[in-house]
Amino acid sequence: MISQTQLVAELQILGYRVTERQLRDWRAKGLLPPLDLRSRGRGLGISRHWDDKERVLSQAMTVCDLLDRNGRAKWTPLGLWFAGYEMKLETVRKLWLQSLERARKEWLGNALSKEECEDALGDLSHRLAIGMRNATWARELDLDWEKFEPLLHETLNVCFNPDPEIAIDDEVVNAARTLILRGTKPAARPGAMGREDLERWLMFIQANLSNDAMRDLISAATNDQLRTAHNRWSSVLSIIRLLSSIAHGGAISENLTQIGRQAAIQFGGLCIFGLLLAYREGKSQWLDFHLEDARQRITVPAGTDPRLAVSLNSVD
Repeated sequence: MISQTQLVAELQILGYRVTERQLRDWRAKGLLPPLDLRSRGRGLGISRHWDDKERVLSQAMTVCDLLDRNGRAKWTPLGLWFAGYEMKLETVRKLWLQSLERARKEWLGNALSKEECEDALGDLSHRLAIGMRNATWARELDLDWEKFEPLLHETLNVCFNPDPEIAIDDEVVNAARTLILRGTKPAARPGAMGREDLERWLMFIQANLSNDAMRDLISAATNDQLRTAHNRWSSVLSIIRLLSSIAHGGAISENLTQIGRQAAIQFGGLCIFGLLLAYREGKSQWLDFHLEDARQRITVPAGTDPRLAVSLNSVD
C-alpha cells in the first residue's frame, strides 16, 4: 500500500519534483487510478491509499516522463495506454486519431491534393536522406543514403498520400535490393526483392499501414477489440519485464526500467495497432497460443520479485 503523501516522497527520492496537488490533479484527469478506500475500524475514519504500490509508482513516473517530453497533459492518456496502463477507451481512440492527423500535418504540412502531397514528400525524402547520411547510427551502416531517396519517396507516398500512384522504376528497385543485400553478394541471393516483390510490399503498406488505413481500422475497431489488443500488449510487456528481471538476477535497475518505459511509450502504438491488424486477419488464436506458450516456458528463479512473477496478464 502507498498513500498520496508517501507517493510524493517516493517520487522525490527518484528525482521527480511532484506535489500532492499535482497528484490530485492527475487523479481528477484519470492519469492515476482513484485511491482505494478502506475503513480503519469503528470511529477511526477511512484510510485513503493505493493498494498496488509498485504499479501506481510506475504509472506516476510514466506520467512525469510524458509531461516532461510533451509538455502538455492532453496526450498523456494516450502515452499511458501505449505503456500498458488502463485508460478510458473513448479518450484513447479520440487522441489516437488526432495523433495520426497531427503526424500527417507534421510530414506534409497543408498539402491536400495528390500533386501537393507528392511535392511535399519529394522535399521530405530529400531532407531525410541527407539527415540519415549525417546521422551517426546511419554512417555506421556504410551506405550511400542519398541513393535511397527514391525508395524513401515511394514508401512515404503510400504512407501519407491519400491517392498514391505506385511508380516503381529500376532506380527504386535497385535501392531496395541494395538495402536488403547490404553485406551480401548479389549472386548469393539473385531473387531478392524484384519489381513485383517491391510492388507487393508497397501495396501492403498502403492497404494496412498507411495513415488512412490506420485511421480507418482504429475508427472501426470496437471497444472490446481495443481492450483485447491492449491486454495482449500488456501481456507482452509483462513477459519482457519478467525476462529482464531474470536476466539481471531478480532485480531491474531504475535506469533500465526507465528505458523500458520509454520504449513502451515509443512503440506501444505500433504494437497495439499490429495486434488489431492481426485480429482483423484472423490471427487471434495464434497470438493467444504463443503468448500462453511464452508464459509457460518462463522459469522464475529464486530471488525474483514475486510481484513480477504474478504480473503476467491473462487475455480474455
